[in-house]
Amino acid sequence: MSEPDRLIAALEHYPSEARALVVAFSGGRDSSVLLDALSRAELSVGLRAIHIGHGLEPDAAAWADHCRRFCETRHIDFACREVTVDTRDGGLEAAARAARYAALRASLGPGEVLVTAHHAEDQAETFLLQALRGTGVSGLAAMPRLMAFGAGQHWRPWLDVPRAAITAYAEVYGLDWVEDATNRDSQRARGYLRERLWPTLIDRWPAAAETLSRSAAWAGQAAEAVATLARIDCDAAADGEGRLRIDALAELSTARQSETLRLWLAECGRDRPDHRHLAQIRRLLTAREHAGPRVSFASTEVRRFDGRLFAMPRLPSPPAIAQRVDWPPGCTAIDLPAGCGRLTFRSKEPRRHPADLHVVFNRPGAELTRADGRAVPLAEWLRQQRVPPWIRERLPRIQAGDTLLALPRLWRHPHIERWFGHDVPDFLWYHDLPGAGSG
Repeated sequence: MSEPDRLIAALEHYPSEARALVVAFSGGRDSSVLLDALSRAELSVGLRAIHIGHGLEPDAAAWADHCRRFCETRHIDFACREVTVDTRDGGLEAAARAARYAALRASLGPGEVLVTAHHAEDQAETFLLQALRGTGVSGLAAMPRLMAFGAGQHWRPWLDVPRAAITAYAEVYGLDWVEDATNRDSQRARGYLRERLWPTLIDRWPAAAETLSRSAAWAGQAAEAVATLARIDCDAAADGEGRLRIDALAELSTARQSETLRLWLAECGRDRPDHRHLAQIRRLLTAREHAGPRVSFASTEVRRFDGRLFAMPRLPSPPAIAQRVDWPPGCTAIDLPAGCGRLTFRSKEPRRHPADLHVVFNRPGAELTRADGRAVPLAEWLRQQRVPPWIRERLPRIQAGDTLLALPRLWRHPHIERWFGHDVPDFLWYHDLPGAGSG
């Protein structure tokens, strides 16, 4: 079997559950060979191509036209998606890739399989770049052959195929493609590697692509084993409400703690921590809880309370101690300061409430009246009720004058009828603060 025939044959072993194959078609040599080979393969599923236009190059429109004509001559469905590249959170190369894959993910229907033309040299380059970034074993695993992607999957059938085989196919079939100069731009990390380092590497180690790709495969196996153990540890430490028990984490080694924390934060939808953040979070395991320990990074906060770790978005600053929100007569709901939600007043006679009804927050020295009439420090009572500190700081305290009347869901004055008569209202607090169930 000739080399081009082997490339075509490899494509006929697509994922069995695929409903259609969708090629990410840049118009370059590799994706052109992939799309042409798929058009010649014996497929029993649909085939279409998507071109992502970044709008970053002067020839972008001409590239899209070339891709459309390429597909028309082969009777392949074609679509072009334009994206906006946002470089505020990273460099141009990473931002363009993120925008491209976001568009491809959104374009994939249930059961469809995205197919890309990544080859052995791409895998080796990715392995080297990840190593130079100091990534862990999951990063060194580089690109998997098959993975979940959007509503379907992402398949890379040619990860063990050398670039030379793809070039030879293009020559045999006389393919025409576009050249993206940015792929050779030595100002970009991958371009520098290809133009400056890779030729020297191949000159000394001709089989570098094969051996580095094999190392990536070994790293992939190791990453799978690490992920399996992290899943076991995370399940054992979970409290059933999205938090991690500190006593269970404390029994793990440092490495297992880190992997468990990574998995937990990912499943909570929070930012990915780097090694510094992980070290800070691990220190929470031995921190004193009364100090309200927490670690903040990006848009994420991890806090310790009640023997557990909580993962949450960064919260706005709590209301100032002197801040007061008046409750106008006849009003059934009031908006609270940022991050504190909304408070509603529900009763049979909504217009009936005492004069000077208002809300305050976290004032020191406040007292709460128990059922026996004894006054106790409110801060100590809230700690006894196991109310997390970030909720204590934002908990609306409903007062009439200087008298505390109610804490939503937690307490109301034993003689509240003095202010409301027999139609005592319910005060309902609506907010997005995590850990409210702890109270």
